[in-house]
Amino acid sequence: MKIREGFISNSSSSSFIIVGVADDPTMEHIAEKDGKFVDGEYQNINCDYGIDNSCPLSYYGCWDELYYIGMDISEKLEEKTLPELRKELQQKLKEEYQLDVPLEKINLYYGEIGEG
Repeated sequence: MKIREGFISNSSSSSFIIVGVADDPTMEHIAEKDGKFVDGEYQNINCDYGIDNSCPLSYYGCWDELYYIGMDISEKLEEKTLPELRKELQQKLKEEYQLDVPLEKINLYYGEIGEG
């Protein structure tokens, strides 16, 4: 018998736990830097089971709708606190995307995403 620890997914969805942003202007800026927001539309986002991990940050959405951009923290929670992880993302946004995002806009998001 196989035992799986952590999040469980089936063929049509994936579970996730991230710190990220859900603010449209912030997500558009990040996606533009990643080459995924062109001429006012999201493009080249491959949300396989709802998640695109092809950039420094991951994109979470379904079909043509983007819900969050952030970083997976499932393994990092064993060594860092949530406030530390929020600050880590804030620093990453500043260094890699030249964005000053207040901590109030960086939140914990979790659940299941995909075709469910």
